[in-house]
Amino acid sequence: MSEQKIGNWEAIALILTIIINHIILELPKDIIQTTSSGAILNVVFISFVALGIIFLICNLLKKFPGLDIFDISKFLGGKWLKLIICILFLLYILFIASTLLRSFSEILKVIFFPRTPIYLIMILFFIAIFIINRLKFKAMARANLFFTVLVLLTLLFVFLGNLENFTWQRIYPILGNGAYSTFFSGLSNLYAFGGISYLYLIPPYLKSQKDYSKVAFISILSSAFCLLISVSTLLFMFSPVLIKQQIFSLYLAARFIEFGRFFQRVDAVFMLIWLFSILYYLSFAFYFITSIFKKIVNLKNSKWCVSLFILFSFGIALIPKNMLEVIILESSIYKYIIICLIFIIGLGILVLANIKRLCIAKKKGVSEINENFY
Repeated sequence: MSEQKIGNWEAIALILTIIINHIILELPKDIIQTTSSGAILNVVFISFVALGIIFLICNLLKKFPGLDIFDISKFLGGKWLKLIICILFLLYILFIASTLLRSFSEILKVIFFPRTPIYLIMILFFIAIFIINRLKFKAMARANLFFTVLVLLTLLFVFLGNLENFTWQRIYPILGNGAYSTFFSGLSNLYAFGGISYLYLIPPYLKSQKDYSKVAFISILSSAFCLLISVSTLLFMFSPVLIKQQIFSLYLAARFIEFGRFFQRVDAVFMLIWLFSILYYLSFAFYFITSIFKKIVNLKNSKWCVSLFILFSFGIALIPKNMLEVIILESSIYKYIIICLIFIIGLGILVLANIKRLCIAKKKGVSEINENFY
């Protein structure tokens, strides 16, 4: 396991790449559609809520250093609870990876390859993912750190490069469709921080368990900043009607950037960077899928597992008939999966495990439980 340990920045980039790749696609558009001109205020609100949840997770995990959600589930409810949580997370990651792959493949088809069959584009993705997964986890994390920094720069560049194209009055009314839409029903936009799910998985991979809180807070703060500038870019540039009609709004915003005659069409460069970022996002997804599968079946040799789950993912990605069905899956089912699995079930397990641990400690008359107990 020592060769799989990663540093703080690699771990931060891992969490970031989960969130920012959804930002690149349809996430800002969905937030604007649900909260209208109140989108910026909604993003600020859900960011504070997300930070509160991170504070809670970090404090709950302090008593379980180096353990992931599966080991904690085993401590709480035995092997059967661990099995159930493993299956739920495996299905969740597989579903999200498949829908995101189909979504981005559809975008590439519409923009660059209108005559290319969608399955051929996805096959090329899967070949690249299979090759990347031949690398060690640490090597993947270091390469992902590089591309994550580039993606952050592209999002910032899209915002700054379009300042002259902004219509600042679109922020009014500030509350959008009203306080209820912005703060209550808009709370469901918390799913934007779905990368929190990987915070349940990375403790065994960190070199220093003491830095877990630092990794968690920096990654969520950075994600909140990216989400804020991306939502602001779309809100100030396009009317809600136009945003609703677009399938890749950030790419459209990037096409407006021009700096003289010799610095045009930077959107092509951005697309290439986003492509590599999504490849590493999917590669991490399949790495954790195979890792979870190994926990379920107690398997040591997992070389064939990636190929198996790539085939499963290919089948799932082909189920939607068109882009509209993919958007429905991303904006509805994905949202409720995140809320239920990450913010209800995941937090519930941590809270109950801490209560059980406290009860055992009191029963034994000690203040701490040996780590070997887990």
